[in-house]
Amino acid sequence: MRGKAMKNSLISAFALAASLAAGASAALPGDDKVFAAMKDEMARSMSSLDMDNLGKPYFMSYRVEDGHSFSASASFGGLEQEYSGDYRRLQADLRVGTPKFDNTHFASSAWGEYRTESDGAVSLDDNYGALRFALWSVTDRAYKKALETLSKKKAFVESRNITELYDDMTPEPAHELYRPAPVERLDEDAWKKAVVEISKVFLKYPAVRYSSVSVGFSSGGERFLNSEGSAYRQPSCSGSVSISVSGYAQDGFRLNDSYSESFCLAKDAPPKERLLAKARELGENMTKMGKSVTLKAYIGPVLFEGEAAGEFFENLLVNNAANPREVWTEKSRWNQDGVLRRAGQLVERLGMRVTSPFLNVVDDPLARYYDGRPLAGFYEMDDEGVPAQRINLVTRGKLTDYYRSRAATRDFSRSNGHGRGDLSEYPEGSPANVFVVPEKNPARVMPLAELKKKFLALCKEEELDYCIRVDSLNGLGGPFAAWKVYADGREEPVHGIEFTGVTLRALRDITAVSSEEGVYGLNWTTPGSLVAPSILVQEMEIKKSETKPDKLPYLPNPYFAR
Repeated sequence: MRGKAMKNSLISAFALAASLAAGASAALPGDDKVFAAMKDEMARSMSSLDMDNLGKPYFMSYRVEDGHSFSASASFGGLEQEYSGDYRRLQADLRVGTPKFDNTHFASSAWGEYRTESDGAVSLDDNYGALRFALWSVTDRAYKKALETLSKKKAFVESRNITELYDDMTPEPAHELYRPAPVERLDEDAWKKAVVEISKVFLKYPAVRYSSVSVGFSSGGERFLNSEGSAYRQPSCSGSVSISVSGYAQDGFRLNDSYSESFCLAKDAPPKERLLAKARELGENMTKMGKSVTLKAYIGPVLFEGEAAGEFFENLLVNNAANPREVWTEKSRWNQDGVLRRAGQLVERLGMRVTSPFLNVVDDPLARYYDGRPLAGFYEMDDEGVPAQRINLVTRGKLTDYYRSRAATRDFSRSNGHGRGDLSEYPEGSPANVFVVPEKNPARVMPLAELKKKFLALCKEEELDYCIRVDSLNGLGGPFAAWKVYADGREEPVHGIEFTGVTLRALRDITAVSSEEGVYGLNWTTPGSLVAPSILVQEMEIKKSETKPDKLPYLPNPYFAR
C-alpha cells in the first residue's frame, strides 16, 4: 500500500487501538435488550447445560446481525426480481471438550455440513422474551450437536492414530468495542430503474444471448458476545453491482463475461454512467468473441490484464494462504481420505519463496478506500472478537504469514485478527483487503503500455507467432476465452481453451507487472477486496478444452428476429 492509502490505514489502526478496552469486566450497553438477552441466556447455558453428565460447554459465543436488505435484477430491459426487507439473524458457536481438543474441525459425514447452528428468523423488535427463546432454541441444538461431534472426533483420532494435534482454541484477552450501527438504505426505486436501464444496453447486441444486471445491498449492525468477556457492536454492510452476459461462438461453445463492483457504504455505490459504459464494453466484447476461433495448444508467456490478474492472485495466493486448518470427516464412498477440507497449500511454505522476489502482499482490514475506490473488507473486530490486524503475507517474495483465527497451527498459537465466516460457518483464517505491492524496480514495474511492449518482445525472443492475453477468467480450472496477440499488435479472439498443469509455481514465474492497479471483489463468503496490477507470467501451458459445445438455439432471439 502506498501514499495516502498507507496514511489512512495507520490513522485507522491508532484510532482502533485507542478505542479497544481489554478486560472481561467491562459492562455491556445498559439500554440494549439484545445484548441483555445474549448475556442472560449465555450465563444460564454455561452454568446449567450438562446433559447426562457428558460435560458442560467450556466456551460459547453469540453473533446477532440485523439491518435492512435490498436486491433487484433485470434482463434485456425487464425487471426480473426485487426484494426489500428488514432482517435479524443469529449464530451460536458452542464448544465442548477443552481448548486443546473440542468439537470443531471435524464433521461426521462428508455429505453433512460443517456448520454452526444459526437462525435466520429472529424477532425484529427488541422483545426480550422472544430473543431469549430464539437464543435458547439455537443453543440447545448447538449443544446436542457438539456432544455428538466430539464423541465421533475422538473415535476418529484414535482409529487413525493421529498424534500431531493443535489446539482448537488459543487464548485471547477479552476485548470490547462499541460503535454506532446505523441502517443505511439505497434509493431503491432509483436503483430498480437503473438496473432496467443498464440491462437495455444489451438489446443493441445480438451476440448477447443471455444477460443479467443485479444490485444487492445490506446495511445494519452486528453484535458479538462470548463467555470470556469479549463483546462488540459494529456496523455491518455489504453491497455489489454485477453485470453478466453470455453468448455462443460459431461452433456453439458457450461464452461468458462479467463485471462487478463491491462497496459497503451507500454513498460509495458505483455511478450509473460507469455501469452503462461497462455494459456497452461487455456487449462489444461479446460481439467480438462470437467470431472467435479455437486453438489446439500453446506454451509461452501470458499477460493477465485487469480482472484476470485479480482472479490469478485470488486463486493461487489468497485462497492458499487461508483456512490453515484441515477439517476431518469419516471415511465414506464419497470421501476416501477422511479430509473434508484441506488447508491452503501455501500454509506449509512459511518462510519460503512463493512469488517473484519483487512482490509484497499485505492484508489490511482497517483500510476503507484505495485511490478513491471503496474496499469491501473493512472491519475493526473479527468474528471471534479479536481486533483486526494488518498482516504482511508476502515480503519480497517470501511467505511471512497466513490468515489465522483462534485455531492453532503448526507455526502459530495466536490469532492475527482474521477469524471470519458467515453465520453458518466456524470462523477460519480469511482475507479482508489484499494489496499486491511491487517493489520499486523499473525493470519489473512499468506502465501497462510498456508492459504490453515487454510482452510482445518476450514473444519475439521465443520465436512465437503469437502470445496469449487474458482479460477475464472464471477461475483457473475451467474453459475461458482470450486473445491471440501477434507481433504487430493485431489481436484475434479465441475460445474453448483452459490452462493445464497450473501450480503455485506460476506465482514465482511473474516476470513483470503494471504500475497501474485495479480494485476487485473477492469471491469469498465474507466481503473482501483485492488490489492488484496486471501481470506478465513467463510461461504457462494452455490446451483445448474438453468441454463440449452446446447446441445453438434453433430459432434466433425473437427481439432481433423482428
